[in-house]
Amino acid sequence: MADQGVEIVIVGAGALGCAMARTLAKAGRQVMVLEKNAGVSRGENQSSRNSGVIHAGIYYDRETRPLKAALCARGAAMLHGYCQAHKVPHFKCGKLVVGHSEADRRVLEMYHQRAAINEAPTRIIEKDEAAALEPNALCQLALLASESGVIEPTSLVRSLHANAEAAGAVFVTDAELCAVERRADALILGVRRPDGAIDELAADLLINCGGLFSDEVARLVNPASPYCIDPMRGEAMWFWRGKRPALEAGRMNVYPTPHRVELPGGVYWTVGVHLTPTVEPADATGHWRMADAVSVGPLNFAAKSKNDYGGVMRPNADFAGQVQGFFPQLASDDLQPYQVGIQARLAGHQDWVIGRDDTEPRCINLLGIDSPGLTSCLAIAEYVNGLLRGDRGVAGSG
Repeated sequence: MADQGVEIVIVGAGALGCAMARTLAKAGRQVMVLEKNAGVSRGENQSSRNSGVIHAGIYYDRETRPLKAALCARGAAMLHGYCQAHKVPHFKCGKLVVGHSEADRRVLEMYHQRAAINEAPTRIIEKDEAAALEPNALCQLALLASESGVIEPTSLVRSLHANAEAAGAVFVTDAELCAVERRADALILGVRRPDGAIDELAADLLINCGGLFSDEVARLVNPASPYCIDPMRGEAMWFWRGKRPALEAGRMNVYPTPHRVELPGGVYWTVGVHLTPTVEPADATGHWRMADAVSVGPLNFAAKSKNDYGGVMRPNADFAGQVQGFFPQLASDDLQPYQVGIQARLAGHQDWVIGRDDTEPRCINLLGIDSPGLTSCLAIAEYVNGLLRGDRGVAGSG
């Protein structure tokens, strides 16, 4: 790799890095992607350990989360279209956000209005219509988000990877960015290989799609970068809907009404533990189906580290208890461990930060790309391509 020069180097080959590489390569840019893991989409990152929900864009307000508000609904539409065109396993199954009281109705009306601003179609439905969609999910009313769906995440990453390569992007795995030297004519990147050897690579532009490690990549460019990833561990269980008739549920995303949580750092709204359909990968003939397993989660709490995937999961009863309000028939012994994922929450920020480094304009950082990052990956790549062309960005993008 020594003595090579590349126009654009992207760090990270998750869904976002692969979407970015595809978009920029198709725009005629020379692109190389560095991935520190041994392969693309082998279960070592946010994209692979993901619930697979395609979010409609109902939760994000334009005042405090302008990027999420602008890019989620756009991303969902782009993602549905991409999956249809490239045969990525997915379903546009919709989402029910269920409620039980007049207080819940007021909250759901707020999200209905917010969704309209974000151009995400929703409507409030009453008990009978909700029951026709999900008979075993208890509620008095619900917000129906028709553009929500589910996707098989690793299939998406593999497809984006293949399409990026077909467009001319080059992927280098087992390649960890470990140093950045800022010279007048280029950024000189130190790339550590598995044997400890460090190659040098010259880049005109560096795009940081490092996910959980994006703050560390940012500090390689600018040691004074103020951003810090606050990793959040999310645990999920699953149950089999065919185990007994009362468990026949989860053919749609089923969420509780969001509720306020007061923490030392401020007041937040949480979407709550929810039911999510799962999708089987395509078989040898290219066909896929909705799996019989339904995810229950995520149950979130602070991670011990960015690699906190192991250890004992929370008791089954904790998961069953979280959904008792709308799915009381789920018992602890119906549940089995599914997965542990870690989200790249950005400390002190509700929104993503996407933009050029304050001291080095040849570096574009994408920081804190947590949910709905998978949904929005194509729209985020489109947005960054616009930044490179000089298009006006979304207000508050950082």
